Amino acid sequence: MPATDPVALEWMDVAVGSDIHRVVFAGVPTDPTHSVRERMEWLSGPGDGLRQLLIEPPYGAPTFCVDLLTPPDDRRAEAAFIIMEVMGYPFFSGSNTMATACALIESGRLPGTEPDGRQCLRLEAPGGRVDAHVERRGGQVVKVTVEGDEAFVQRADARVELPSVGPVAYDLVWSGGHYVMVNAESLGLRPADAGGTEALALAARIIEAVQADRPPLHPRLGDVGAPRFLHWMWPETETSPDCLQATGATYGHPGVLWSCPTGTGTVARLARRMHRGGAGVGTSLHNTSPAGTTFEGRVIEQSQVGDYAGIRTQVSGAPRVVGQCTLTLPPGSPMIAERGLEWLLPSGSGLI
Repeated sequence: MPATDPVALEWMDVAVGSDIHRVVFAGVPTDPTHSVRERMEWLSGPGDGLRQLLIEPPYGAPTFCVDLLTPPDDRRAEAAFIIMEVMGYPFFSGSNTMATACALIESGRLPGTEPDGRQCLRLEAPGGRVDAHVERRGGQVVKVTVEGDEAFVQRADARVELPSVGPVAYDLVWSGGHYVMVNAESLGLRPADAGGTEALALAARIIEAVQADRPPLHPRLGDVGAPRFLHWMWPETETSPDCLQATGATYGHPGVLWSCPTGTGTVARLARRMHRGGAGVGTSLHNTSPAGTTFEGRVIEQSQVGDYAGIRTQVSGAPRVVGQCTLTLPPGSPMIAERGLEWLLPSGSGLI
């Protein structure tokens, strides 16, 4: 018999530095025998139509991020989430953790302890446990500080050769995904131009050249795919002892420059500086995007990830709820057929 019940997806849109993060609460079937990472890997293959539906027109835009709530594996975690972006499926993300924590509290799905004060949410991303310290005033979330994945430099002082450009120096840093860290001034790029057509094309060329030389495996996560992030760096200034200020912009391949500097981009920059001997425990970085959004990152301890010296950090931002939505698609919707989303139907065969 043909399906008659519709697909009904429920989500909350949360802005972090004016970038929309779509936190999906309901409508996606889950198989509890699968791990959070296994669900992510299934979505990245046969289930990728869900990501496309939510970040592409007519319901989304390539700059959107999606955070799908799912049952956690870690018994200490209160909730888990799978991250979907234009570049695919990161193992961890600072801004997405901020948005997810905000949505969980603002929607009442996790209780807020006090209308004014701070509480810690224990969450789980595909890369592992992540803590989100949520601050509220007058019952509203005003700030989230995230402690997440360890960051480390996996390839230092590397170069790729680009026709008509010449050699481009970069460092490859793991921070929830592989970041290609590039000195923007060395290529004559100004912050105001980072989102322009030429700069986006240049970032794409650099990423594609770096992808040709696959990075080593992650010591704990194994094969994490090809690099898909580039962080443009402009000079840092020390405003006080151990307090740095800089401008940085994160590109996601293909074709997106986010308005916020991204939490993982900010942490990757701190890891790079630590690797070069210019930072230690207690060092903070106010990283501001060309659009004017600032994230504050701080090194809280040094660590070791396999053979790599790494850091653990806190990074803070100010998420705010934009709105809440339920999208209902009848079984005959072309969106379901075009994106292979029959598995979302109540009578479908797929559970992630």
